[in-house]
Amino acid sequence: MVTNLERRKGLVRDNSEVKLPFQIRILLLGVLLSAVGNGLVFSFLFIYLHEVRGIPSGVVGLISAYGAIIGLMLSPIVGTLVDHWGPKPVLYTSLLISACGYFSMGSIHGVTSALMVTTICAIGQSAMWPSQSAIAAELTTETQRPRYFGSQFALMNFGMGLGGLLASLVVNVKNPQTFVNLYHGDGLSYLVYFAVILFVRGVGHRSSEERVENSNRSGGWSEVLRDRVFIKFWLISIGAIFCGYAQLEVGFTAFSSMVAKVQPADIAWAFAANTFLIAIAQLWFVKRMEKVDRRKSIALAAFFWALAWLSLAFAGIVHSQALVLVIICQIVFGVGEMIWSPIMPSIVNQLAPEHLRGRYNAASTSIWTIASIMGPVLAGVLLGAGLQWIWIASLVAGLSIVAFAVMRLHLPERNQDEKSTGASGRD
Repeated sequence: MVTNLERRKGLVRDNSEVKLPFQIRILLLGVLLSAVGNGLVFSFLFIYLHEVRGIPSGVVGLISAYGAIIGLMLSPIVGTLVDHWGPKPVLYTSLLISACGYFSMGSIHGVTSALMVTTICAIGQSAMWPSQSAIAAELTTETQRPRYFGSQFALMNFGMGLGGLLASLVVNVKNPQTFVNLYHGDGLSYLVYFAVILFVRGVGHRSSEERVENSNRSGGWSEVLRDRVFIKFWLISIGAIFCGYAQLEVGFTAFSSMVAKVQPADIAWAFAANTFLIAIAQLWFVKRMEKVDRRKSIALAAFFWALAWLSLAFAGIVHSQALVLVIICQIVFGVGEMIWSPIMPSIVNQLAPEHLRGRYNAASTSIWTIASIMGPVLAGVLLGAGLQWIWIASLVAGLSIVAFAVMRLHLPERNQDEKSTGASGRD
């Protein structure tokens, strides 16, 4: 039976199984331009709030955690709105809110204004990612999704790297206006993304009939919670992100500096190697992993992340080669990222029924938020207490558990009928 959404999407046969439709390429352009804006300010929040605006370092950490908690609290509401109204109105709204929030970062002068602006930014970001993923899922088939999400990840890394390079040419701690200009640039990038999305037509909206139809057959969040396969995958993903990505900002940097004795300026070379690798090799990895069982792909990503932490451990032992080993750590970690990034969201959107896709993507976004709150806590406590080897061992053990658990998970087979189907939005 053909649904109203399928009619509106204009699903057609396409002999090129994984070629991305024109409208999804427009969406990727918006992602790239927004990522350049994010790169302008990505690594400067602590410096800006603490050194430029004079907010105590401990308070800056609390402000950052506050923003993550706000996003987590809003996640269920965002998922419900996406399913009811469609992802496009939610994405439009989120981009406007994000633009206001990040543009206003330049007006922060104390804790109160920082909390207010952080609240606005958190609202915008909590709504942007699930709605963006839901639109992408409507525009792609199951076979095309790994290529889309892989391309998105590569472009985000390239855009953020480019933005970071541009920011490094102008930023000056002694001149607060340079930070204000960067945040204004980030805010404007969301407006540019908004303008680009105007050209993605024919998808992302729900008619009044569709809203009634979805309400009648939807069990809401209770239906999501009854999906035992998804809940298991959600828990496994939290474990993977917690032991992987969530350890980069605090754990990796602190270990490299305090234990491996690598200079902070040199650590930037490791992150640069990671970003450059992903920008040039992500699509190659997507093609190579297309026929690999998805459970094995997740387990393989966990293996490379564990291997990266072991490389970091050697950097703490062999100080004469510490910088080389720290860079190797980020390169190996990047290999795991390139395997993980296209597979994880593709699985989420395969498990999601069409009428609950917003909720499933919102739940997926919450994985990153939860892990990002817990990860720095583990690293801060263990490394602060001088238990760096316990920190490394716990990450390797956790990733081993992730690999074991995902291999026991029974994921549904790929939809064979979709493999030769292309999706294109109707203009």
